[in-house]
Amino acid sequence: MRGARRFTAYAAAVHGAAVCGTALLLAAGAAPASAAPSASDERDVQLVYCLSDAHRDDLVTAAVALGLLAPGGTAGQDSVQPVRPAGSAGPSGAASSVGPSGAASPVGPSPSASAGAVGSGGRMTLRQWAGRRTDDFTRACSALMAAEADSGGPAAQGSGAEDGWFETFLKGLPALAAGALLTLGGQFSERVSSERRLSRQRLRTDEAAFRGAARTYLTAYESDPEADHAAVLSTREALAGTLFRISGPAARRRAAALAVERLPLAGPLPASREGVVLGSEGRAREAREAGEAVDLVLRTVSALDRGVAHWALRTVVEWRAGRTAPGAAV
Repeated sequence: MRGARRFTAYAAAVHGAAVCGTALLLAAGAAPASAAPSASDERDVQLVYCLSDAHRDDLVTAAVALGLLAPGGTAGQDSVQPVRPAGSAGPSGAASSVGPSGAASPVGPSPSASAGAVGSGGRMTLRQWAGRRTDDFTRACSALMAAEADSGGPAAQGSGAEDGWFETFLKGLPALAAGALLTLGGQFSERVSSERRLSRQRLRTDEAAFRGAARTYLTAYESDPEADHAAVLSTREALAGTLFRISGPAARRRAAALAVERLPLAGPLPASREGVVLGSEGRAREAREAGEAVDLVLRTVSALDRGVAHWALRTVVEWRAGRTAPGAAV
């Protein structure tokens, strides 16, 4: 008998535990499994964006347009008036109440809950409205951010900053390339101009040195056939080296090479001709002829300073003349 009572009590305890466990499982299953936290990332973004000083006025304007706030609220004074009271079912103001029997019975909209009517709770700050009327705030802020995104405002710029940097770089790449090319072109042109100026200056210096040395030697030769010729030789070699380094169109280079071949006074003038010692008149004649040759060649050297366009045109003319000359290869 006592054993039967113990078995009955044990069975009752097991049954009670099973009932409690079933109830807990049912309660857990009834709760929403994927309830979103109130402080989600999306809500954090909305709070930061729409409650910032730059967008508070726009948020109030959007909420008034959607019928969520009463007209006349200003974010500057931080005082807004909700249209619908807390707990209303929607814009129609229809709500339901639960009777004692647990059945839901419809309740007609009160004057404060009707569409367009100012809701209960009085005026509040914009941040209080965002906390108390979460759904209304989310709706108004989402509409504001969507409108900003469509118009290319700050919201669109912020959301597309990471995706658009490469496109911005590609759009600016032609300008960067053009700037780099212009810089390189300017540096190249400056270097070429500088080299051309140095070349002309060197050519004029060597030309003047040779001319002066030749005149000094010729004057001395008229009175002394054994006059020193070393200065003429050194200046002549310097001028010939400068002429060999002449650059530019082909016609200019050919003219420089021809001037080198025609440079006179490669050696001292003779003291005699055909075994006859030259007198003062003979030496004067030799000196005069050598001076004329020097002046003729140096005029050709001075002409080398003409512009590139002149020598380019002359190159074309000489090329066409060579093609049309008798016996020229076609």
